Amino acid sequence: MSEDEHHDHPDYKKIYYVLLVLLVVSIFGPELVKNIENRIIVVTVVLITAFVVAVIKAGMVAAWFMHMDIEKKIVWYLMAIVMLCMLVFFAGVAPDVLKTEGDNWEHIRDVGKIPGQ
Repeated sequence: MSEDEHHDHPDYKKIYYVLLVLLVVSIFGPELVKNIENRIIVVTVVLITAFVVAVIKAGMVAAWFMHMDIEKKIVWYLMAIVMLCMLVFFAGVAPDVLKTEGDNWEHIRDVGKIPGQ
């Protein structure tokens, strides 16, 4: 980037207020579906609310506070590839890591106790 280029700074107060509204949505959004009897709908709404708001907030922070909005598009592509690799890695190890049974799995009930005492 040359020294002659000038980029306008975004209105940080506006971004702050949008982030505050998203915080309120992420806190009180699940409260709105608390009285619904169907558990599947409640869990689905809570998860969608949590993850969509988190992705929007992370994107806003990356774009404006980390100045990714003025970076080249290749940086966005690299970030997307890294996130995809993380997702593939988690999907690959999740069946083993999240398993609570097997030959090498031990359930420790008393974490503070020393074995043999």
